[in-house]
Amino acid sequence: MDLIIDKSKIPDREWRWNINEIGYEGVCSYNGMLKWFTFRNALNGNVMAAEQRVEDFIKDGPMKENIPPDTMVELYDLIMGAVE
Repeated sequence: MDLIIDKSKIPDREWRWNINEIGYEGVCSYNGMLKWFTFRNALNGNVMAAEQRVEDFIKDGPMKENIPPDTMVELYDLIMGAVE
């Protein structure tokens, strides 16, 4: 059974974790997608990022590991609130 997700109901939001002197990891929701990223404090502000469709997140899980449980719960709640 495929889920029908109204992506317009997914608000833009950002979560960060593993915040320390060298940078942080995070995910943001925008335009009905998830963007997973790692930011490293450096002269050039190095950012590595990858996009994931919300359907793929529901089906395959997150593109990163070691995500705080409260962040995962918020992500699922945010997306499931858009399921019709």
